[in-house]
Amino acid sequence: MKSENSHVFNSTTLTEIRRRRPKTNTRMRPLVFSILSMFGIFGGISALFVGIVCVIVHGAFVHDVVLNQVGTGLLIVAIPMILIGSIFLDEIEGKK
Repeated sequence: MKSENSHVFNSTTLTEIRRRRPKTNTRMRPLVFSILSMFGIFGGISALFVGIVCVIVHGAFVHDVVLNQVGTGLLIVAIPMILIGSIFLDEIEGKK
């Protein structure tokens, strides 16, 4: 005796299961990835330099709290920005 749901599994084929999404804006994708990688890598490097300058200036002023927090935040955020920028740099060429 067959179950009621057996015809559902028998009617599907492999091509119906693996539907490929059409590539949207294939021409714009490398441009967007290159802009995002530029902001990620150069933004991370500039965040490192600005963060170091803020921490050095904080060392000169005794009662300053803002530059210490801003400098520390910039130094912490710089590494993920560089990593995310490098991921977008790898995706510029796309998957072949």
